[in-house]
Amino acid sequence: MKRPRLLAVQAHPGFTLKLTFMDGQVFNLDMNDDIKHYPGLKPSSDADAFACAAISDGGWTVESADLDIQVGADTLYLFTGLPEG
Repeated sequence: MKRPRLLAVQAHPGFTLKLTFMDGQVFNLDMNDDIKHYPGLKPSSDADAFACAAISDGGWTVESADLDIQVGADTLYLFTGLPEG
């Protein structure tokens, strides 16, 4: 995959995102530690706010519009712990 792009995202209880990339790879990404560690993600620590995560920008980002938070698909892919290829 040259540059990761998302096909779908689903927020699940426990601050987990199910990420489906255009190439068919699917990951469940636990965001608990990231929300605690990265100040820009702290507003997502509310379960209802986290549940509003949605794809934006044609699959290049995931956003929580009400919280003004955007995370790039490439960053999320890196968070899965896999090297980009």
